[in-house]
Amino acid sequence: MSNLNDSELSLLLRTETENKDYRVLIVANKFYAKLFLALNEEPFNWVELGIGELDEQTRDELRSFVRHKKLFMISTTEQDLSFIKPKNGEEQLVERITILNDWIKISKSITTGRNGEVKAETRFKVACAAAWRCQFEGCGEDLRQHLTPSMSGNYGYFAHIVASSKEGPRGNEQSEALADDPNNIMLLCDKCHRLIDRIAPNEYDAEILRTMLERNIQEVNRLLNCLKMPDVEMVVIGGSIEGQGFRFDSRVAEEAMWLRKIKSTKPTEFFLNSTLYFSASNNSNYWANAFELLKSTDIPKLKSFLRGTGRNGELKPLAIFPLHGTSILILSGRLIGDSSSIHLFQFHRQQTEGKGKQWAWPDNVQEPSPDKFKIQTLKDNSQMCSEAILMINLTAKIPINEIPHRFLDQNGLKLPTIELSIDTCNINAISHPKDLELLGIAIDNVYQQIQDKWRITTVHLFVVAPTTACMRIGQKMQARHQADFIIYERKPSVNGIRGNFEPTIKISSTKVTSLSNNEQLDIY
Repeated sequence: MSNLNDSELSLLLRTETENKDYRVLIVANKFYAKLFLALNEEPFNWVELGIGELDEQTRDELRSFVRHKKLFMISTTEQDLSFIKPKNGEEQLVERITILNDWIKISKSITTGRNGEVKAETRFKVACAAAWRCQFEGCGEDLRQHLTPSMSGNYGYFAHIVASSKEGPRGNEQSEALADDPNNIMLLCDKCHRLIDRIAPNEYDAEILRTMLERNIQEVNRLLNCLKMPDVEMVVIGGSIEGQGFRFDSRVAEEAMWLRKIKSTKPTEFFLNSTLYFSASNNSNYWANAFELLKSTDIPKLKSFLRGTGRNGELKPLAIFPLHGTSILILSGRLIGDSSSIHLFQFHRQQTEGKGKQWAWPDNVQEPSPDKFKIQTLKDNSQMCSEAILMINLTAKIPINEIPHRFLDQNGLKLPTIELSIDTCNINAISHPKDLELLGIAIDNVYQQIQDKWRITTVHLFVVAPTTACMRIGQKMQARHQADFIIYERKPSVNGIRGNFEPTIKISSTKVTSLSNNEQLDIY
C-alpha cells in the first residue's frame, strides 16, 4: 500500500464510501494516520483503506461521519503504522470535529518545527550547505524566495532527521540533544517535508535521511566547485631562437588561460630558458648548455610535476606555452608524453589585440575538416630499408633538393619517405583547438606506417611547423618499441642564402643524444 498525501487520501475516502454505509476508523500516532473501513455490522471487520497524511481535506471528508456517529479513532505510540491492525473494543467514538482539529494542530507542531527550536545561525548554516535548495534526493527545488534574509520565520523548511520530540517521526532518546544540530537537519521544500514526516515517515528512517543528506552536501560541493576554474601548472618552454631574443608576458598568458577556463595560482615555471646562453640550435655550445640545464634541473623538475611530487605533491594539468627551437620542442613533447593532462597554447604572432593576444585562439577560424592533414608516401619501402625520412611540412614546404645530399641520388630520394602536410602551408596552420587533435591522429597514423608496417629503426625527421605541432610530434613518440628519431634543423642563413639541414639530436626510447658531441641523457 502506497502512502498518500492529504489530497489523495481524501479522494480515496470519498470514492470508496460514496453511497455506502461505512464506518471509518482512524489509527494515528502523533504525526500520521491510517484509515480503515467497516460495514455497520458488529463486531466490526476493519479493512485497510489508506495510510498517510491526515490534514484539512481528509478532515472535511470525515465531517459527515462525525455527524452520523460513524467515525472512530485509536491513538497509538507506534511510529510505523504500516502493519498495525486494530483490535475490536479499542476504538473510541469521535464525537466532535474539534478532536480532529486538535490532532492536526499537534501533528503540525511536531513535524513542522517551532521558532526558536532551531537557532537562526543553525538554519543559515544548513541552508548554505544545501545551496538554498531542497535536499531531498532528486528534488532540488530552489527555496531562496521562501527564506528570509534574517532566517526568522523559516523554520517550516527545516526538517529534523531525528525528530526534536520523542513523539515525532524518528524520535528517540537523543531528540532534545539533536534539535539544534545542523548535522540532524535537512532543508526541504513543503512537499518533501510532508512526505518524510506526515505522508510516509515509515519509509524514511534516520539512516536513509542521513545518507541522503551526506550525498546532497557532497553533490552540492562538487557542483559548486565546477564554478572554480581548474588550477594548472603554468610552464613556459621558451628561449632564444637562432639568436632572436625571447620575452614572455605572463599577464597576457593568464588572460589566454582564463579564456580556456583554467588558471594558475603558482609562479610560472620556465624550462630550457636559453636567453642568456644559447645561440644557434646546431651550435655545439647550444646543446652543451641545453643538456646541462636538462640534467641539472629541468628534467627532474618536469618529472616531479608529471608524477605529482612537486609543489606539495599536487598532481595538476600543465598549461604549456612553447616558444623555442624545433628540436627543443620535439624533445619537450617527448619528455611530457601523450598520457599527461596538458593544455597547449599556440603563439599567433600577428594577433596583437584582444584578451590573451598572441596566446589566444583566433575568434574567426572555422573548425577544420577531418582530412585537413594529408599523408603522402613520396617513396615506398619496397627495398625493406631500416631507415626512412619523415617530412612534416605545415608552415612551409621543404624542397626535396634541400635535404642533405646523402639522402638523394640521380633519381631523387634514396630512402623511403613520408610527408605529412596540408593543402596550403602557412604560419596559421594551427589556429583552432581541433587542429591539434587532428594532427595527433595524423601523426599516430604516420608512426604506425613507419614502425609497424615498414619496421623502420631510424627516422630522419625534418619539421617545419608551428610550436604546438612540434610538441605534438614529440608527445606521440612512444616510450617503448619506437624507432630512433634523428631531428634536423637548418643552419642560419648567410648573405641571404638559406643554410643546409644538419642533424641536432637523436631521440631513442630511453635516451637523447647530442649529435655535435655525442653527449647522452636518460629520458625514461
